[in-house]
Amino acid sequence: MKHAACPTCRGKDLEDFFTIHNAPTQSLVTIKEREKALAIPRQDIVLTFCNSCGFIFNSAFDTTIDYYTQGYEDQQGFSPTFVKFITGVTERFIDKYGIRGKRVVEIGCGKGDFIRLISRLGGNRGVGIDPAWVPGRGEDVPDVEFIKEFYSARHGDIHADCITCRHTLEHIHDTGGFLRTIRASIREGEAPVLFFEVPSIVRILDIQAFWDIFYEHCTYLGPGSMARLFRLAGFEVLDMYLEYGDQYLFIEARPCDVPSTRTHPLEESIGELKAKTTFFVEQINRQLAQWRERLEGYKAAGRKVVVWGGGSKSVGFLTQFADLGAIAHVCDINPHMQGNYIPGIGMQYVGPAFLEEFKPDVVIVMNSVYMEEIRKDLAGRGLHPEMLGL
Repeated sequence: MKHAACPTCRGKDLEDFFTIHNAPTQSLVTIKEREKALAIPRQDIVLTFCNSCGFIFNSAFDTTIDYYTQGYEDQQGFSPTFVKFITGVTERFIDKYGIRGKRVVEIGCGKGDFIRLISRLGGNRGVGIDPAWVPGRGEDVPDVEFIKEFYSARHGDIHADCITCRHTLEHIHDTGGFLRTIRASIREGEAPVLFFEVPSIVRILDIQAFWDIFYEHCTYLGPGSMARLFRLAGFEVLDMYLEYGDQYLFIEARPCDVPSTRTHPLEESIGELKAKTTFFVEQINRQLAQWRERLEGYKAAGRKVVVWGGGSKSVGFLTQFADLGAIAHVCDINPHMQGNYIPGIGMQYVGPAFLEEFKPDVVIVMNSVYMEEIRKDLAGRGLHPEMLGL
């Protein structure tokens, strides 16, 4: 059943603009058997634009599915490139708002890497909340505790000087309700700094990054729609910026008693974002056709092709091309993914050591930010394949 109202502003002036048919409904769940991976249900993704607030969401999203308590695997901290990036961003945030010796609550903490990092760097007391948290998956950091639950209004009893939420909001369908719950949980007279991070829909639309569209992401935000969401929920936007090759959008905000009207220079208008959806629709079939032709060419030439980078991006990519049989393996450095089968696709994740014997001719890197890190890894194994970065 399609959702008939915008989850952010509850408006009903909606337009569907892009559909992916039969996408796997899970992309990061760990599955030990190929048959079970292939049995993952498939549903359509229908990207829908709200003409009232500029919010983009999957209006066909099934809110009844359990996405996060069946072995959800999302750790990025095995990459030195990522660790350097997130450490730098966190240090700047701590210095900017004086987050030292404070209580920090992270909503959607995953395996706890970030709440440990911000607690360690700032000497803070941390609370991580996530049903996908797994005990023992990370170092012990003093004054950091975890709650293995979905965030709800009752967690408002936890005093917070800072509330963080990284790469979680894009998984939440009821964006307006979620932000209002956070706002209502903040006690009168308190003004914690909010620090949120999501993928930027602007980049996805500009370069037709279809690999970044997958079922678990039901929410797609740009600077303008993100800022409007926060203002509607009773927050003032302090700052916004793009990082990691403009892939990640950060917002910093505080609660306010009087509705904020201050806009940020990064914000795009509703009309500007809608124009980008039109451009996306005009270009996406060409993008998909070019990739299909390239992969068919590799297969015809007998070239061995590997995708590097598991998880959601590889599922988003392979959903379009798995039928070709042109990609031999998917490699990931996360040891907790290796040996598992890709949901809906059925291929088994391999580790980098596997490639030493396999000797791929082509490596498609799911995130070009990691190109040099991966190139050095491969070269250290005596491998020098053609490399393509997304």
